[in-house]
Amino acid sequence: MNATPRFTKTFLALTIIVVIACKSLRAENLPDMRPALVGSGPRSLVNLINAKHLMDRGFQHGAMYFMARVDPNGYPSYSKVWATTGIEPLRDEVRERLAEARFVPAVYNHQHVYGWFSGTLAFSVTGGKPHLRIFANQELSELQKESDFIAPQAIWLPGKIYDYAKWKDPFGSWWTADKAGMPNISLTLDASGQVKDAHVESLPPGTTQAYADAALLIIRQQLYLPAYRNGKPVDSTTHPKLYFVPAFQSLR
Repeated sequence: MNATPRFTKTFLALTIIVVIACKSLRAENLPDMRPALVGSGPRSLVNLINAKHLMDRGFQHGAMYFMARVDPNGYPSYSKVWATTGIEPLRDEVRERLAEARFVPAVYNHQHVYGWFSGTLAFSVTGGKPHLRIFANQELSELQKESDFIAPQAIWLPGKIYDYAKWKDPFGSWWTADKAGMPNISLTLDASGQVKDAHVESLPPGTTQAYADAALLIIRQQLYLPAYRNGKPVDSTTHPKLYFVPAFQSLR
């Protein structure tokens, strides 16, 4: 039977309504807030790490920090790793797999948003078998206990205006002897993600007050998802890492 024009228009209208309703339902199912997560799918970072490759390179144990800006689609559009000497195989593996991984994106006000995920990856071989753990924080006290703790995550919302008028480039001219540095920052948030305190605890060698001032300006203006412990938002004091690198060094 051939469909009449009127029937076709009605069918199309109903189809559009169903599609819109399905999209609305999916949006309504999102929580008010949720941090970005590693996830457990086949493209999650924990399932992409090639343990056999690490073992073939003679790597037995080690841990390292990493960070990723997780976009609303779950893909990390920017990532960075911190590694000490001696764990180059792990550093190379994590750096490569981060480019392929897909995370569970952060949620704010029932919408997927850009979120900064700070994690720690620990790898070891016991009895010839590999063991891999990924933690959603970089707090030594939490890592030592292997607790279910997710550090606060800075998020970015379209349309939010950040006042960087007071921003001062912490680096001198290219011929100066500036070195990379990372001030030790303490950040206290309540269970809703509101900043209660942010201050500099110390300046490691090579880190100047200019780096600390720049870090505090950024940290105090960011929006945050709160820390989560055992799946519930909690008050927290953590130590976010902002690593400043002179442009001429990053080109090396």
